[in-house]
Amino acid sequence: MSITLQSLASDNVLYSFQDAFRSFSNSTHDVHGSNVITLFSNGCHVENGFRDCGLACQEPSLIFENTATLHNCLHYPLIVQAISEQALEYGSGTIAQDYNISAVKVAGATSTTNAIQHCLTDYALSMPKSSKYSSSACGGSTRSLCYNHTNICQSVYAPVIDDIAGIGIYTSYWMQNGIALVAFALLRLFDFWIYYVTIALLGCVYGLQGAKAKAEGTIRLGVRHRVPNLISALFEFQKAQCFFMIAVQAAAIIVVKQGGFEARTLQQLSNSYSAITLVAICGYLPVVFTLLNLHGAGKDSWYITLLSTITVIISGITAFTTKRFAPSPNDLVGLHNVTGSWASCGSRNPTTFCLSPHTVDAFNYGGGAKHIFIFCIVVLSFLVIDKVRTSRTILPAKARTKEIKYPQRINTATLKQRAATGFSTLSRLSIVPSYYSNLDNRTKKAVINLIYGIVWILFLFFYCRWIYLLSKWINHQSGVIGPSTWTFGQIVGITVWVPSLIQYLYLETRGMVEWFEQHVAGDHHVVQYHPSVEP
Repeated sequence: MSITLQSLASDNVLYSFQDAFRSFSNSTHDVHGSNVITLFSNGCHVENGFRDCGLACQEPSLIFENTATLHNCLHYPLIVQAISEQALEYGSGTIAQDYNISAVKVAGATSTTNAIQHCLTDYALSMPKSSKYSSSACGGSTRSLCYNHTNICQSVYAPVIDDIAGIGIYTSYWMQNGIALVAFALLRLFDFWIYYVTIALLGCVYGLQGAKAKAEGTIRLGVRHRVPNLISALFEFQKAQCFFMIAVQAAAIIVVKQGGFEARTLQQLSNSYSAITLVAICGYLPVVFTLLNLHGAGKDSWYITLLSTITVIISGITAFTTKRFAPSPNDLVGLHNVTGSWASCGSRNPTTFCLSPHTVDAFNYGGGAKHIFIFCIVVLSFLVIDKVRTSRTILPAKARTKEIKYPQRINTATLKQRAATGFSTLSRLSIVPSYYSNLDNRTKKAVINLIYGIVWILFLFFYCRWIYLLSKWINHQSGVIGPSTWTFGQIVGITVWVPSLIQYLYLETRGMVEWFEQHVAGDHHVVQYHPSVEP
């Protein structure tokens, strides 16, 4: 039996350290067995661009320069042995000559084995004792390393770039989604949940009628003060998260296209791509979720609707841009220039091109970025359609006053009324069945309750999926969140949400009227207005 050589160009930039050793381990390593060995034509390059494995495989700095050269040098000793024993298939000798591999380089083949062995041994000895890759795994021939190549990459440096998910930015994403969820819960509580909660808690003490009276007083307080304050702060929060997400997503798209991650390992670069996909979700899930809350309160102006739409579109572009790991040429050049402290490795880091084959696909995973985006686009489309419909009922300019009225409650009945008329409009557009318009009011109310209930449940479901994906990604790729380095960007990521929180606290302590008076200029004035409240 003999060995057959074939030459291919390794155009796959994701050919990793593990792939090279996996290919090596799958070889027969016996010249008396049938074996096909592939050599990469873009490996073993020396000065002036010449391809010379006989020379490149003697220099550790060239062996670990890229994975194509590492792949060729791992197979180099076996090819030299096959040539010396005349075990090459016809035609393979020409390929060996093209790579400057010949029988006279038997001593060089041994040197190559020792060079790879020495480098990985020194790397293993420099790792903490807790590392899964211990120095005992370095004994024996080079082939023994192939069974430990995944362990070699266990301690690879792979934290996400600080500007994407440093400790401050990472905390900021949790704050953003947390504020949106807490605001949703408080709106539901102040608007109508508190009425039934009060009855349940005080029913045994005051009786049913007495508990209802207490509940009516509680909900009036919530409607007159708590809900308007929360809606005003939520409006400011929506603007803050839109502008913040537009800046983050636009910067991410530019960096992905042009490079600039300054990653030290291929795994770190891959983790940064995955992080961007997860961050893209923050550009449409909480944005549409908050817009729906504002829509229910009648505070979805064209300004905030268009701003939210732009944010969702840019975030969607980011998610689709990073759905496939395709590093830019600039980032790959940066990896080739990474150095290490191991002299036996030619002052290179042998784990620069480590890349786990098992990564979390945050884009296509069930309930991942793609499915969340589709859901948000559907909800956003209905909100925009409803905004177009309601814009036709705006009072003409001559009928408007210069009075700024006290913000009204987030009225579930009003929300359902808008939705009901909206569905009637959509039925005329054949978007929903036409027989909806023929239903009685009680049935229409039940349909609207069901639809909004499903929408809220789906939002909460996708929030759970986002949290699950984020947790799975962090647990799968240990060390993706770097050390607590509070740089300028980390501090800005935290403080971007502070104005909305401070405004809410100010409204709760000083009141809506005083806040408006400080923000109204000229001949405008504030009129405090309380609509009638029926729980």
